[in-house]
Amino acid sequence: MTLLLLVSILFATAAQNAPGAANDIREGKKLFDGMCARCHGVDGTGDEGPSLNRPTLTRAPDDESLRTVIRDGIPDRGMPRVRRLTDTELEQVVAYVRSLGRRSTGTASGDAQRGREIYTRLGCASCHIVSGQGSSFGPDLTEIGLQRGGAYLRQSVVGPAEALPRGLSLVPGRGFVEFLPVRVVTGDGREVRGVRINEDPFTIQLRDTTNQFHSYRKSDLKQLDKEFGKSLMPSFRGRITDAELNDLVAYLSGLRGAL
Repeated sequence: MTLLLLVSILFATAAQNAPGAANDIREGKKLFDGMCARCHGVDGTGDEGPSLNRPTLTRAPDDESLRTVIRDGIPDRGMPRVRRLTDTELEQVVAYVRSLGRRSTGTASGDAQRGREIYTRLGCASCHIVSGQGSSFGPDLTEIGLQRGGAYLRQSVVGPAEALPRGLSLVPGRGFVEFLPVRVVTGDGREVRGVRINEDPFTIQLRDTTNQFHSYRKSDLKQLDKEFGKSLMPSFRGRITDAELNDLVAYLSGLRGAL
């Protein structure tokens, strides 16, 4: 029995290191770079989408669930389904993504505990929620470490307009820019600024900077300005040190909800 178990282990190890497996990973990387790297970062380090260079992926703990995620996407998180992959290509992408989790990712450059203190000092809770605490004016950050990579989080702190959030809203329809700054002038001349919550051809709903909800018929407005490419979140570029930024990103990266 012991000899049979040893043979099985040796056989499995040899299969993982076989030339065919290496070729699958190599071909999978080509497919990944062409279809996935824009969101998940080069080598799966994360960007607009979550990092994939982790031993266990929350939504894809095994190969079958990973195939399903790649094939069907995650509609409520903005991940599209990957079409036109042959079965062989799908297996190659799976092989490459799994190989990322076996690599050493190094140590984090920031201190998450200090980052939490910086988060509090900067008053981030006045716009963001973490585990039910804070304000809903900006994106909920309770699971932001699962949803965004470290590079994206860093950019969102120092240049929010350069890393506008996409893909987390349940609002139907593609191309809907989340947290879009909007300025309206009502029929009686009152000006209201806030972020768009929803919109259709006839009405628009927004939340103002005091977190109050407003709904308007467009035909009743004197002016409606949608400020694409802008963010109501202030930039912290030059307002915190590089070390503080590293600590803050370490804290945000560790926010993964109730695991």
